Amino acid sequence: MIVFAKFFGMLASKIHIPDVVGQIMGGVVLGPSVLGVIHRQDIVIALASLGAALLMFGAGLTCDIDRLKKYFGRGVIVALFGVVFPVGSIYLMCRYFQLSIIESAFIGIVFAATSVSISVAVLEEMHELTSSAGITILAAAVADDIISIVLLSVSIPVLGVGRGHGNSDALFLIILQIVFFLFLWLCYKIVTLLINTIDLDTAKAGVYSFLLCLFLAGTAEMVRLSAVTGAFFAGLIVSQTKFKKVLMARLKGLGTLLPIPIFFVSIGVDMQINGIYKHCSMFLILIVLAVITKFLGAFIGAKLSRIDLANSVEIGAGMISRGEVGIVIAQAGLGSHFISTSYYSTLIAVIVATTILAPLILKPVVLWKRKRESV
Repeated sequence: MIVFAKFFGMLASKIHIPDVVGQIMGGVVLGPSVLGVIHRQDIVIALASLGAALLMFGAGLTCDIDRLKKYFGRGVIVALFGVVFPVGSIYLMCRYFQLSIIESAFIGIVFAATSVSISVAVLEEMHELTSSAGITILAAAVADDIISIVLLSVSIPVLGVGRGHGNSDALFLIILQIVFFLFLWLCYKIVTLLINTIDLDTAKAGVYSFLLCLFLAGTAEMVRLSAVTGAFFAGLIVSQTKFKKVLMARLKGLGTLLPIPIFFVSIGVDMQINGIYKHCSMFLILIVLAVITKFLGAFIGAKLSRIDLANSVEIGAGMISRGEVGIVIAQAGLGSHFISTSYYSTLIAVIVATTILAPLILKPVVLWKRKRESV
């Protein structure tokens, strides 16, 4: 997987497209759709999850927490519009294809989610992660993750086809998620106090930071939030310590060596060609709607937040990818019988396709913005 990630990433760079697209395509080649060498096994899932967590931990570590607070209100508005547009339009499209109300509603919820991990990789590559647009994308992604999971939690009792879940379960889960964010604040106070007062060398600080990343990622999953949300906040917490710059350099070497390339390859492995063949017209329409509605929703949210045109376009492009968050929600829907197995592989194929398209759209948008600003 690492060899294919590096080789296809190098090929992608040669033709001036983001490395991550090449790495995902390497996964498509290795996966069941082409060679069938790699399948979605436990070890692949575990390493890919670690890669996603490290990628978002690095994003949190790079982020300026004061600027994140400043842009979080805008991020919430971007996230809200970026949820309403896809859910509504994709629900109507599914009803046109004569899917049930329950299945149509849940497919809409699947495409409400944003996985910003891919966008983070492109923004970091182009030194755009700490820009106002980059920070707004991060803030919107956190808010989007929370909104999507709340929609998932509420849909279980409302749609009424889950496995023994009721209104009390959904309410309890939302309370747990609120407690989780209070717990994050407590972790922030404790960790910054300990690291800044106890005499730690860089090696020990690195180990403890890595453990914090895993701990908060796991805790986030326990309350049905995405692991990358917990990892992102772990990075934010560590960014407030004196070890920030040293850890940023070391993490980049560790992540790109093994787990982060495997994360991108694993997304390609999930691509199922048979899902495209079975429902070809639905597949194509879903891709168009998934890309356009997310872009438009985030763009309109950004404009309503009084962000200029160029940055609004970048924010819209940065929110397109669904990635692992969409896959997790789709898997939850399959397990709770919200969606049938015949449409599940189509959804996964569309999610992977949006993940491939997102960096292809984002990179030229960033270049266009820079050209516009330099004039």
